[in-house]
Amino acid sequence: MNNLKKVGLTALATTLVTSASVAGELSVSGGAALSYTGLSSASGTNPWAMGDSVKFNGGGDLDNGMTVSVYYELDGGTYDDYNLKVGMGDSGTISFSGNSSSGSGVDKLKDIVPNAYTPVYEATDSTDSGLIDASGNNQAGQWGYDVTVGSLDLSASYNPKPAAASEAETGYAAVYTGLMDGLQLSAGVFDDGDEAENETFGIKYTMGNVVAAYQVTNVDYEATTSTDQDAVHYGVSVAVNDELTVSAGRQVIEFDGQSDDETNTGVMASYTMGSISIGGGFNKLDNVGGSNTAKEVEASIFNISFAF
Repeated sequence: MNNLKKVGLTALATTLVTSASVAGELSVSGGAALSYTGLSSASGTNPWAMGDSVKFNGGGDLDNGMTVSVYYELDGGTYDDYNLKVGMGDSGTISFSGNSSSGSGVDKLKDIVPNAYTPVYEATDSTDSGLIDASGNNQAGQWGYDVTVGSLDLSASYNPKPAAASEAETGYAAVYTGLMDGLQLSAGVFDDGDEAENETFGIKYTMGNVVAAYQVTNVDYEATTSTDQDAVHYGVSVAVNDELTVSAGRQVIEFDGQSDDETNTGVMASYTMGSISIGGGFNKLDNVGGSNTAKEVEASIFNISFAF
């Protein structure tokens, strides 16, 4: 969205590099948004809600050629997403996540399947199974490093102390684009220290206005009492024109020891008309957690936002 206010800043990074000066600015962005989420499992709940977030972005160049950027999101009256990044040119970018906004390592390949508005597993319930961080990923206090070497993008994340009684969390991701035009091959692993070792592999192909992807993810818990997850997720999106994009996707999750597979399906669309953006669609959840007695959940999703 367009900036509402800009405030010039000086010496933005003096706490990081005391010998370097920096000139930059902090931008504040916001807008008007209205959403509707109708659930078959919560017919008695008001489905309408209004957007309530304000975003702050700042950054500048250091005398030594490095860059520094900072991001904060004020959502519902609290800072729920914020991070700090130091760019070192060809040597990559180091980042620190204050909370819920790492974007490195495990988060790089959490979901590569394209969608026009939101993934097939969203809105139907509060648990996103079948993802590489389904066993847990604490982004508060997490370090990240990203670098590009030729056609290979490498990313790593590390949280030395995700919780008081937890071991360190580590995540690694690689994306290779040098095989042929439009093709991306990806692989990632994540170890949350004391619960599970997870891995994911994917392929994504872009041809003109069509993007398609296929991703396999395994979540392997250390405890025999926990249920391992093996997921297959695939989908396609089509940019009909500069304003309209549509997508369809499907995710199937096999839970170890369960009688049925959980299935998430959805169709989405987004449309932009000047300063107005509209998105939404329909998601459906069957056999949640692999249970054949669980009721199916259908979600009708709609959002309209205005930039100014």
